[in-house]
This record gives sequence, structure tokens and C-alpha cells, in this order.
Amino acid sequence: MAENKQQTDKKKTRLLWRIFKGIGLCLLLLLLITAIYFQAPWKIITLLAIILAACTVLPKPYRKWFWLSAGAVIIVLIIWVFLPEDNEGWRPYTFDKEKAEFEAKYAVPDEQNAAFVYIEIFENLDIDTNQPEFFVKSKPSSKDEPWLSKDHPQTAEWLKGHRNTIEKLLQASKKDKCIFLPICADFFTYSKYIENLPQMRQCAWLLISSANNDIAENRIDAALEKFFCVNRMANHMYQQPAMLYHIVGFGIERFALEQLNQFLIESQPRPEHLRLISDSIIGVENNWTTYWPRCLDFEKLYGKNMLCRIAYEKNSEGKVRLNRNMLSLRGILSITDDQFQQKYPPPPYFRRKIYKAKTIFNWLNYPSSPEKLAKIIDAAYEQYHAMIEPDYDWSIEPKKWDQAFKSINFRRASFNFKYFIQSSVNMSEIVYYKHHEWYLKNLALRRGSRLLIAIKQYNNKNGAWPESLNAIKSNVPAEALIDPVTGNEFEYENHVIRFSLFAESVNIWPK
Repeated sequence: MAENKQQTDKKKTRLLWRIFKGIGLCLLLLLLITAIYFQAPWKIITLLAIILAACTVLPKPYRKWFWLSAGAVIIVLIIWVFLPEDNEGWRPYTFDKEKAEFEAKYAVPDEQNAAFVYIEIFENLDIDTNQPEFFVKSKPSSKDEPWLSKDHPQTAEWLKGHRNTIEKLLQASKKDKCIFLPICADFFTYSKYIENLPQMRQCAWLLISSANNDIAENRIDAALEKFFCVNRMANHMYQQPAMLYHIVGFGIERFALEQLNQFLIESQPRPEHLRLISDSIIGVENNWTTYWPRCLDFEKLYGKNMLCRIAYEKNSEGKVRLNRNMLSLRGILSITDDQFQQKYPPPPYFRRKIYKAKTIFNWLNYPSSPEKLAKIIDAAYEQYHAMIEPDYDWSIEPKKWDQAFKSINFRRASFNFKYFIQSSVNMSEIVYYKHHEWYLKNLALRRGSRLLIAIKQYNNKNGAWPESLNAIKSNVPAEALIDPVTGNEFEYENHVIRFSLFAESVNIWPK
């Protein structure tokens, strides 16, 4: 009886082993199928396939040696994790060579670069100083309409203190080229790259406020010089590769055009003034097909630096390895920042070991080198190069940001780095569409201002506003009559003593 019971127990044990083995093989097969379906990196798929083959195809006498070898590899990896780590001289990986090539591509000789004049201005410009309320805060303010010094003596006196700034801005505007260096195409240094944008906007307000004072006190030539200077400041913004510079440029140009339009219609500009204003508007070099490729180059370099800074490290000898501190703030942010190191000391011992152990999975998941990651990013951005083509269909609405975010399969993204990159790049689509929309709206404002010049010329000649835009068609280019946002003609209404010029997207002169 005891022997039969013993045999029965052995059969039950073997049966249970077969059941557990079958379940394990099914789970392993399911995991392999899932990895293939979600297009996991080849390293993960290969590892799963080898384990599955060892459990099924490999002859039984050799299987124990396979598992012994696997166990030895695991022991070696555990020992490696706890070995002392030499982090001296290692820093987050960035594409320094590509950055240098990017800067060289758009380099401007120092003597021709207006950026150096702007930087000198910004070093002495305190935008937090006490400003008279009439300068910006009140409605209307000194930047909204012409004003007399006697009516706002505080603002007039305050602006006198900025005469040197205004003179230097006029000096900078005489230079055609402008590029702010260094070009910080990196999430962690980007704030340094754009820190001068508030000062640039402040400078535009200074110029417009001073110009409005000049108009009210009949210093027309001086006023126009300042308005044109603001236009050229916008032109300098459009030469930068970062889109945020362009957005500030759109706002600066809009300031100038609104005030010029007001001067055109409500003052009595001479024919030479009208010609100068027209030349100033035409001189704005804001061409989508010119600056969009430059923006994409910046976006790609920005993405490469951001992801590679997190994923890889390099030392002074040029050696590259996976980032040992990937999940820590210290690993993400620049380890050369002394203040940051004091605020965020190195993580505790065991946490550092966890970070190091994570690099084993990252080796399976991430591209083997930053160069291969860069190729993936280049391929992901290739779809946006078509945006410079004249037949690109802008009418197809992109997904909104929240929709794009919800459409990401985060399980797939967690072990498919290529999918993660493509999903991240796809989320930029709505930003690029919005940027193009802002570009078109500014182009519409520019075209509307050219129409206003022709309308004013007609009024000077005939003593009345034109009955319709047909009366001035011969004096403007054909494209100036078209709202670039909708493709429809600008609307014009003659109200005898006044008129309205508008489009669906912009209001050029009030209805």
C-alpha cells in the first residue's frame, strides 16, 4: 500500500509539473507573440525566442547546461550591479558636433550680427523697474495711440531715461542679420536660450510708445524710423530657428502694423511716407518655405539632445554608455551645475544600484548608440517636411493634444522605444498646425496694411474713400487682395466718412 501511494504521489507531482510547465510555456509564447505584435526591439524578441526554444526544441540533456549558463549570467549581472562605479568625468550625452554644425550653418559674422547689440541692451535693461501706469497697464496706454508729453509727463520723463536704449535699438535695426548664440537645442538649457524674449518685447513697447509720442508732437520722420525698427526687430526674430522666437516676432510685428495702420488712416502722411511704409512691410522676410526647414532642424536636434541626455552618458574620452542615473533628477539635469548638485545630492546607495540595474532592461529596449536613436528621430520627423510643399493639405485637422495623448498605447511605449519616439513626435503636429495658422494671420495683417496704403493713396488723390477694392486693384499685387488663411478676398465696406477692411481671420481696419 505504501509503495502504491508513493507511485500515486509521484504521478501527481509529474502531472502538476507538466501543468505548470504547460502554463509557463503558454505564457512565454503569449509574451513572445505580444512582443512581436507591439514591435518590441529585436533584442527582447530574440531573448524570448531563445528561452522558448531552450524549453521546447533544445534536447533535454543540454537544457540543464543552458539554465546553468543563464544562472551564471544572472549572477554576473548581479555582481556587476554592486561593483563600485566610476562616475568621474561622465556627463549626459548631447550632440555637440551636430550643434556646432547647426550653428555654423546659420552663422553670421560678428560685425553683421544684430544679436550682439541686443545682448548689450539686455544687460542694462531692467524690465522690473517701476513703470508709469500709462506705459503699458492702462487702457489706452502709450503703446496704443499717439499721446502728448504734457498730458503724461511721468511717462515722457520715464522714456527719456531710455533714450540710450532706443538709440541702440535703432543701431541694431540697421543690421540685416541676427542670430542669438549659443543655439540651445536642449530641453534643459532652452530656458537660457529664450531668456531674452521678455526684454525684446519690452524694447518693442519702448519704441512704439516713443513713436506714438513723436506722432502726436509732429515728429513724423522720427516716429516712422521707430516703427520700422520694430518691424526689423520682428524680422530678426524670424531668423531664429526656435519657434518661440517666431511667436514673439508675430506679436512684435502685429504691434508695429497696428500703429502704422492707425497713422496711415488717422494722420496725413505724405506720399514719401506711404512709400517708406510700403517698403518696410515688403522688407519683412517671413517666408514659410525658408524658415520652416530651419525650425524642423532645430526641433530634431532638440529631440535628440533631450532623449539622449536621459538615455546615454559620455566622458571626456568620447566613450558612450547607458545612463546609470536615468531615473534620478541628477541624471536628467546637467551634472555640471554646482548649485543643482548642492540642492540635489547624489541618491542613496541602494537607489543608485536600482538605477544601475535598470540599465540592463534599457540595453534591451534602447538603440545601441545615440547615432541609431538619432536616425529614428530623423525618420519620425520626415512627415513634417511635406509642410513646405505648396499642395500640402492644411484643411485636414490634426488630433487635439488630449486626443493624441489618449491614443498612445503606453504598454507598447514602455518597451518599444521607436513607438515612444514616433508617438511623441506625432503629438507635435497640432503645435505645428497652430504655428502655421499664426504665420498666415500675420501674413494677412501684412497684406491688409498694403491694401490700406493703396486705399489712402486713392483718398489723397480723389478726396474720398474708394467705393470698392476694384478701384485699387491695379495698385497692389494680386495676392494682397487674398486672405491667406481662408483663400477668400478681403471684405471692404465704404461708410462714406470712414470704411472697414476685414477678413474672416483678421480685422484690418475696424468694422
